[in-house]
Amino acid sequence: MRRWRVIVVAVLLAMVGTAVPLAATLYMSWQMALATQREQLGRVAAFALARTESIYADAANTLRSIAATDFEHCSPGHIAHMRQLAIASLATENIGYVGSGVMECDIWGIAQQRIPRGDDGRLLADGISLTVNDKPRYSRQRPSMVLRLAGYEVIVDQLRFFPSPSLLPGSIEIRAPGGTRLVTEDPGPDAVPVSVAAEPDEPQASAARSSAMGWTVVAGEARLSLAEHARNAELLLLPLALFLAGLFAGLAIWLSRRRLSPRGELALAVRNREFRAHYQPIVELATGRCIGAEALVRWQRPDGSLVRPDLFIPLAEETGFIGPITDHMVEAVVRDLGDVLRRDRRLHISINIGAADIGSGRILPVLDAALTDTGIEPQQIWLEATERGFVDIEGARHTLAALRRRGHMTAIDDFGTGYSGLKYLQRLPVDALKIDKSFIDAVGTEAPTSHVTEHIIAMARELKLRIVAEGVETEAQAAYLRQRGVDFAQGWLFSRALPPAEFTAFCTRNRKTFGVPANVATQAAE
Repeated sequence: MRRWRVIVVAVLLAMVGTAVPLAATLYMSWQMALATQREQLGRVAAFALARTESIYADAANTLRSIAATDFEHCSPGHIAHMRQLAIASLATENIGYVGSGVMECDIWGIAQQRIPRGDDGRLLADGISLTVNDKPRYSRQRPSMVLRLAGYEVIVDQLRFFPSPSLLPGSIEIRAPGGTRLVTEDPGPDAVPVSVAAEPDEPQASAARSSAMGWTVVAGEARLSLAEHARNAELLLLPLALFLAGLFAGLAIWLSRRRLSPRGELALAVRNREFRAHYQPIVELATGRCIGAEALVRWQRPDGSLVRPDLFIPLAEETGFIGPITDHMVEAVVRDLGDVLRRDRRLHISINIGAADIGSGRILPVLDAALTDTGIEPQQIWLEATERGFVDIEGARHTLAALRRRGHMTAIDDFGTGYSGLKYLQRLPVDALKIDKSFIDAVGTEAPTSHVTEHIIAMARELKLRIVAEGVETEAQAAYLRQRGVDFAQGWLFSRALPPAEFTAFCTRNRKTFGVPANVATQAAE
């Protein structure tokens, strides 16, 4: 059964490995073809716009030339001069003179009938009145553009604006200043104007737009379909696609037989910064006031699932990844709770550090770099290390002394589970002991370790160290610790480990409950 499963998986991977590169290659080349199509349309639009501006400029210059003359209106000399200007102009179809709203003469002579000519055009910035899609009865019966100035009209056949179809990959649309579309044929009195070139956002067509001086040209053509492109590019792309498909299929089959090792997964998580900080509140037993939290690392995979710390922390310590994970936690504390710590100087956050950081002192520059210019006081960042972290006693003593000089508080975590003794502790400049949860669980029971807690408390008192009890889950345990003068506690009795926003809300509620201002910013850590 297992053999058949491997064969099925291999076949499926081969099929996917063939299809995906083929589809990807075809799609990318299609996108490139569409880009080439749009680029070509852009050149066409720019060419048509330049042609449009040139034709309009020619007609406008002709109009200004005749308007600047002082001929007697409609005299033989006047008509002859209009005719010469029309012949010299590449754009002008006709020139006429309008007096009292009636066409009096044009290049063909005196008007034989009174043709009313009102000025309903758009006044442009150059002083010329422009009318498009006009059909003057004394000119050709095709839509024309009319330019008016000082009683003169210059008529331009709008067909001149459109390049020969042989020069175009598709069709073009020309819009005069004001947005009116130029037409070349009479659409009839009831026709609704329809754009000859698609807008750029229409999926069924490709288009390019070019604008200047109020004129707009849109060049468009039917968009190249993926199926059409596939037929055109089949011989060129198929060999490459098959090569990539075979390569991908082979790689997929190889990966299907080899799962990432735990070390590899952890390395990938470190590289992708998949570690998050949750914060378990620490309360003052005498008052119930929240005085800080312990930052607990959480590995959150991309799919949202969490990996238990007891599964990856030992591996991280063994492989040396605990250092980068610690760096991530320091950065997370500054990022998550920087504002909270700046507002309340009496809050602190405890961060766990590994044996390598304690022995080598690597954590010192990491903290300096992370806290510089943040406004967070050193005494607000506590460092915790388990008894296993003090194997190199001299290196640990040097690092702890340096941390104390900088103002950081230090604590021995999970105290009682290692091999520390009174003489051992006297050599280390630590500030607090954290009683392991296993001893707190034994409080008030007949377990053999039920009296260890009292001995730890006595030892801490002898060394003048603060005491933090971990894993407090019942009020009876809290009362026991409170009666024996234990300073602080954390555990499910007070709160589980919380994401940053929930911890901030917890602190706010706690401060209000115990009447502590929420923005204390001047007092040093207690």
